[in-house]
Amino acid sequence: MAQACIRRETRQDGPVKSNLYLLLLCVLALVGCATPETRIRQNPQLFASFPPDVQDKVRGGHIALGFSQPAVRMALGDPDRVYHRITSTNTPNEVWAYTSYDYRTDPQFVTVLSPVSDPRVFGTISPNVVLLDVQQRTEYEALRVEFEGDRVKAIEALKR
Repeated sequence: MAQACIRRETRQDGPVKSNLYLLLLCVLALVGCATPETRIRQNPQLFASFPPDVQDKVRGGHIALGFSQPAVRMALGDPDRVYHRITSTNTPNEVWAYTSYDYRTDPQFVTVLSPVSDPRVFGTISPNVVLLDVQQRTEYEALRVEFEGDRVKAIEALKR
């Protein structure tokens, strides 16, 4: 997925600066919804049913072998992907995958068509070359959690 924004050499004040503050506020609000503390506040009875050592790990956003699916969901949130695996013992296992992203910004020259500002040539467009910062987002699986029944059997984390 590519997103483009024009590289500007001007100062950022006025409406641009207030828009940046608004964007930052929205991002912080969204991130706040995705924390273990938020999920704990949404379901305090479930959290209270976990043993103290599980509660400590969940509060920190960590999991361990033997955790139940609800404990993993409270610690890490909903999985981005769910796989179904059949083992050699014909046991159906579920694998939850959590993704993350790498971002890279590359400058690129792009030709854009813009209206000519000269009132004598009304309705004319002119090609202009502009330098854009194009942001590339690459998704990768950072964590996989395998369940046997309702309990964590294996945890696979990408070493980076």
